Amino acid sequence: MKEVLITGSEGFVGHHLWRELENAGYDVYGTVLNPSPNLNPKVFPCDVTNLVATEKLISELRPDAIIHLAGWSNQGSSFANPQKTFEINVIGTINLLESVRKIEGYRPKIVAIGSAAEFGEVSLEKLLINEETLFNPTSPYGVSKVASWLSCKQYVSSYGMDIVYAIPFNHTGPGQATGFLAPDIASQIVAIERGDKEAIILTGNLSPKRDILDVRDVVRAYRLLLEKGIAGERYIISTGKSIQVKAIVDKLLSFSKVEIALKRDESRIRPTEISDSYGDHQKITAATGWQPEIPLDQTLQDLLNYYREKGKI
Repeated sequence: MKEVLITGSEGFVGHHLWRELENAGYDVYGTVLNPSPNLNPKVFPCDVTNLVATEKLISELRPDAIIHLAGWSNQGSSFANPQKTFEINVIGTINLLESVRKIEGYRPKIVAIGSAAEFGEVSLEKLLINEETLFNPTSPYGVSKVASWLSCKQYVSSYGMDIVYAIPFNHTGPGQATGFLAPDIASQIVAIERGDKEAIILTGNLSPKRDILDVRDVVRAYRLLLEKGIAGERYIISTGKSIQVKAIVDKLLSFSKVEIALKRDESRIRPTEISDSYGDHQKITAATGWQPEIPLDQTLQDLLNYYREKGKI
């Protein structure tokens, strides 16, 4: 049985990925930044921005494979924290790669996680986005992910490391914390249903269009790339189509048990906003057979029910 280490395993995607890997027969380990009192004994405290701590963990554990999820994942808040975004996403990635490189004869399979934010604003005539689309990031988060990819590429070419790079488009689903569009709306719907909030939801700009995946489809793609991805290659994970943000909000509202009004809040508008973005998953499909399977309505229903079952928000 192969041992797989998930950095950032206690996050939203990490929980789903752990289940996906275990169900496929892998022996899974993880890292967490801030350990809880009842921490799983297979999860180790580790801050990837701390090179010494990262080196110690990798040298002791030496897993057969690593899926690098640990990172700053909120594109909107990266504008307020560009330094921290770069420290986690770029220095954290380099620290992990250095920790592996320094161990003689040790070359695990690594799946590093990028983002569609690397492509930024793409002219309409150049959509679908594919792996050859030029970088044009419009946020500190997007820039940090470009730097992360270029670092991975350099470690493959310079040191022969086995690194596959996944580029997921937006994904959501049960377990996603607030701070992102769908869980922000879902959590407010539940608060309104319980009578804890006025039946008005404040929103930002709802006109952009996005390619939205279910997190469970995404982690299945990560597992398949772990098994079949080729070192030094990038693979887009997407649905191949986009949907307007307002349509996502409207779908969530249609599942509500009460009538809810929307109100635009100018403070929620980002400094820059991409009008439309969707990707071509042909390469990963050809390499692994992966296809998106879970319909958006099910994803949003499951997300809303997650918040209904959480208790007080």
